[in-house]
Amino acid sequence: MAMLGDTLVNSGVITKAQLDEALAEQKSSGKKIGEVLVAKGYCSQAQIDKALAG
Repeated sequence: MAMLGDTLVNSGVITKAQLDEALAEQKSSGKKIGEVLVAKGYCSQAQIDKALAG
């Protein structure tokens, strides 16, 4: 199973740069990657749910 961030990049929802920035924040904050991406406005919860559903 692909990682959520990679799935979102591969489907064109976010860019690799956005993922890298979100991963850095995730590492320092301890939040889930989906929470960080939505908080930054990079994607919606619906887009995350769709990616997780496969």
